[in-house]
Amino acid sequence: MSKNLSLNIVTRFAPSPTGYLHIGGARTALFNWMYSKKYSGKFLLRIEDTDQKRSNEQAEAAILDGLRWLGLDWDDEVVYQTDRMQKHLEIANYLLRKGSAYKCYATKIEIDEFKRDARKKGTSTKFISPWRNKESTDVSIGDFVLRLKSPNSGQTIIQDGVQGKISWNNKDLDDLILVRSDGTPTYNLAVVVDDFDSHVTHIIRGDDHLTNAARQKSIYDALNWNVPHFAHIPLIHGSDGKKLSKRHDAISLESYQKEGVPSAAMNRYLTQLGWDSGSNDLHSIEQLSQRFKIDQIVKSPAKFDRAKLNDICGKLIRNATDTTIMREFDSFIKFCGFQSLSQKEKTILSASLYFLKPRVKNYQELYEQAYFLMKNEEIKIDKACYKLINKETLSLLEDLGDRFSSATWEREEIDHIIKLLIKEYQIEFKMIAQMIRIAIAGKLNSPGIIDMIMVLGKTKVLRRFKNLCKKKYETY
Repeated sequence: MSKNLSLNIVTRFAPSPTGYLHIGGARTALFNWMYSKKYSGKFLLRIEDTDQKRSNEQAEAAILDGLRWLGLDWDDEVVYQTDRMQKHLEIANYLLRKGSAYKCYATKIEIDEFKRDARKKGTSTKFISPWRNKESTDVSIGDFVLRLKSPNSGQTIIQDGVQGKISWNNKDLDDLILVRSDGTPTYNLAVVVDDFDSHVTHIIRGDDHLTNAARQKSIYDALNWNVPHFAHIPLIHGSDGKKLSKRHDAISLESYQKEGVPSAAMNRYLTQLGWDSGSNDLHSIEQLSQRFKIDQIVKSPAKFDRAKLNDICGKLIRNATDTTIMREFDSFIKFCGFQSLSQKEKTILSASLYFLKPRVKNYQELYEQAYFLMKNEEIKIDKACYKLINKETLSLLEDLGDRFSSATWEREEIDHIIKLLIKEYQIEFKMIAQMIRIAIAGKLNSPGIIDMIMVLGKTKVLRRFKNLCKKKYETY
């Protein structure tokens, strides 16, 4: 593709603000963004808000926030479909004047009766309007819809970038409605007009829109407009092979943001759903964009694998710089509405990342693993730990605290003191390690004890030892 032609590439993402941005929609947006960026083209955002009863501001805000989180910046201003209603109706009236559309006064009752009789007879249920060949001026009263005069012979064919050649027999396609009886344009008309006016060259979307492609091509043909390149990508399924839904774990992008999944990890994983993006999970989305090809997208549905997403998350966090992690962790804290970290807490967290990073696969886990580091009050102890707390183990911890009190707090020295205690008491390392974890973190699943001791510092460690050892006198 030549450089001049590449500058004309325009893709778009056109979500409906009737629900939150889900995994499938995010992947569609990503593929459109990648394709446009590969050719230095444009990526446009259109909010298809014609369903005013179901559209809501919260869903729209979540869509915009989700795209920003993924780094999928759009070009130009956001287009709202409702703002363009007059243009849609203008085109509809043009089709009516040129004889490519007609007013249909058939009622819903009449249409239902026709289809019911057709099913009884075993004939086609395609509704053939008695108004198709009548002049609109013949009737001046009554409610009507505006229908397209679809061709009733031959085939409608599209060369799809993913699915290949697809054809429909025109005799099976009904005269689609362009304008409803309440005077509002339908989805298919609005989409065609908006894509044409935005100079969209490539439409990449889910294959659940394939039927719409046939209808929309008929509108393009009636208007003598160039048809964009279609590419219908397979839907995403769960591990059970069924269409991804709420029963398959979290599916909204917002839910993954709340879990603290790194946006780079989500982007990287989404590229693997239906496209062979390579084995290097550390490649950036900008790098992958340069290799992205529509015709390499597979036709079969992709399966969402949470284990693979977690694996990519862990790799990216382990390989990220501390500066990147601190910045993204701060964004995660704000998104979840948690209390912001003080500068002192940020300092201690940053100093702990070298031993925390290998243990986590998202920022929620980092928050949980690091929480004990930043707490000044007495640590809350998990219930599972109480079976290990008794006078013997508390006495052991108290003795260790006494020995620590005179230490100069060097790593080798701390390690030596613990080993000496184990030898004198003739106990297993596990016994004292468990008590240190309980005292410092309040749980058994925690980072290495030497790492925790060193980063917390002498004052905090001895205070937490003392707080736990009080239980020897209060409880045991």
